[in-house]
Amino acid sequence: MSIQTKTLSVQLAIKTREVRESLSKIIRNYEGFSLQKDQDAVRVDVLVLEIGSDPATEFETIRALLKENVVGSLFLTSSRTTTDILLPALRAGAKEFFPQPIDPDEVKGAFHKILIESLQSTSGGEEQASLGKIFSVLGAKGGVGTTTFAVNFATSIQACAKDKLVALVDMNRLVGEVPLFLDLETDTNWEEIGKNFSRLDAAYLQSAMVRHSSGVYVMPAPSKFDAEAHLPTGFLFQLVKSMRQFFDYIIIDSGMYFDDNSFKIFAESEAVYLVSILSLPCIINVRRLQESIYSSGGVANGKLRIIANRFEKKAQVSLAEASKIIGSEISMTIPNNYRLAMRAINNGKVVAEISRKSDVAKVYQTLAESVVESAVERPGGIFNWFRKN
Repeated sequence: MSIQTKTLSVQLAIKTREVRESLSKIIRNYEGFSLQKDQDAVRVDVLVLEIGSDPATEFETIRALLKENVVGSLFLTSSRTTTDILLPALRAGAKEFFPQPIDPDEVKGAFHKILIESLQSTSGGEEQASLGKIFSVLGAKGGVGTTTFAVNFATSIQACAKDKLVALVDMNRLVGEVPLFLDLETDTNWEEIGKNFSRLDAAYLQSAMVRHSSGVYVMPAPSKFDAEAHLPTGFLFQLVKSMRQFFDYIIIDSGMYFDDNSFKIFAESEAVYLVSILSLPCIINVRRLQESIYSSGGVANGKLRIIANRFEKKAQVSLAEASKIIGSEISMTIPNNYRLAMRAINNGKVVAEISRKSDVAKVYQTLAESVVESAVERPGGIFNWFRKN
C-alpha cells in the first residue's frame, strides 16, 4: 500500500511561453502531480500564477481564490522581483515565489513541500497514535562508540520485539559506517531516496533499504559527498517523519554531525542518547552539546539521555564528578569490554552474536526491553507489507 493516496492537480496560469514550458516539463517529470487541462475545474490542488502588468488586481483575485477554497496552494512567478511584488504576493497568501528565469531546483523544492503536506494530512487524525517511535543517537566526540551503540540498540530492540519493524538510519553524512558494522552491502542510500522522494511508498522504501539478518532494515548514508546532489530543503527530516508510517522503531545514528534537520528530528524523538566516555574532553563536549540541544527549544528536559560508554569503576573521572561537570545525571553505563567490541566490529556482527551472555549484551538487552515495554500496541495497515516480505 502506498503512502500517497492521490495525485495532486496542478494548473498553470502562465502567459510567458518559455516559463510555461519550463514549469510544464518539471511538473510532468515529478510523480505525484498532474497538469490540469480543464480550465473550468471546480478546484485545483496547486495553482501557479504569473503576475502580469496589473499586480494589484491580480492580488485581489488571489485572495478571492484562496478564500473560496478553489485553490489549495498558490505559487507565484514574475520577471520582477522587487519588494512591491514580493511582499504583496506573500501577504496575499502565496506559498512560494519563483523568480524568472525559472530555477528547476526551487520549483522541485516547493512542490516537494506540498507533497509532504499532503502525505502527512492523509496519515493524520487517529492514525497519529500509531506512528513509529524515533530514538536518536549522538556522539560527544568521534570514536566514543556512537555507531556501536546505534547498531546494538537497534538489533536488541528487534530481538525483543520480533514481530515489530525496526529501522536503522545512518545519518553520519561523511563517515557513515553502519553497513560495515553489520557486514552489509548496498548500492542505495538516503541521498538516492531523496532524488526519488515522490515515489516513497512501502514497495520502494523496502527495495531501497537493506535488511540485516537480525531483521533490522538499514538505510545507509552516502559513501561519498556529492556536491551536485540537490536534495529538497529539510528532506532528511521529512524522510524520517514519513518512515514513522512504516516502522515501529526508528534508530538514528547522527554521529557527530547535526544541523537543522537533526534538531527537528531530536524534537520528534522519544529520546536522544548522547554517547560519551568518561574523559574530561568528552565530558566538556557533552555539557556544550547538551546546552545546544536544549537551547534549540524542541527537546524537553528529560528527553536527553547521557550514556557513559566503556565504563570502568576505577576511572580517573567518576560518575559523580562527570555528572557535576555536565550538570545532569548520567542515564546509563556500558561496561568496558574492548576485546568483545573490536571482535564484533571486525567481524561485522553485534555483541549479542559474539557473546549473548556478556555484560555488554545484557545492558543493550535491558535498554531494548525498557523501550519495547513502554511502547503502545499498534495496528497493522501498511506495516503488514513489510512483515510479509
